[in-house]
Amino acid sequence: MAIVTTTDFVNKFELTLTDFNTAKLTAYIDRYETITLIELMGKELYDLYVIGIAGADPIYETLRDPFTIQLESGQILDSRGLVDMLTGMIYFYYSRDINTQVTSNGNVSSKGENSDKASAFKANVQSRWSESRATYQAIQEYINEYSTVYPSFLGYEPQNLQVF
Repeated sequence: MAIVTTTDFVNKFELTLTDFNTAKLTAYIDRYETITLIELMGKELYDLYVIGIAGADPIYETLRDPFTIQLESGQILDSRGLVDMLTGMIYFYYSRDINTQVTSNGNVSSKGENSDKASAFKANVQSRWSESRATYQAIQEYINEYSTVYPSFLGYEPQNLQVF
């Protein structure tokens, strides 16, 4: 079940796509999309989500779509939606990994004649991860708040990642 496609990498998550790197980006989508959703929801809730979203069940559409709600405690949950969250996380993994390439001489980094590579912070890779993680947390908080609707929730918080 593909939620993210290469065409989602526009605007804030824009990547220059060519015949060469489109296949590589698709491989990253395949590698990280499902496991990220399983980590977000837990395996059982993920399986129910796949079935429920195919059947247009509103309790799963709520998790998929962007939402902003305020809980009785006053906490505001702001989710940009699963597509935005996954796109940001995949963007992070892809951008982090393309800085070097493995060759027969070891890992190398390309160097432009008239340019220098931007640091991870200048390239805003870390901010993409942080924003995506905020949506991840908002969805988990929402599921926790409505645990009677989502009793099979067993997701967990992702670890802090090193950018480079």
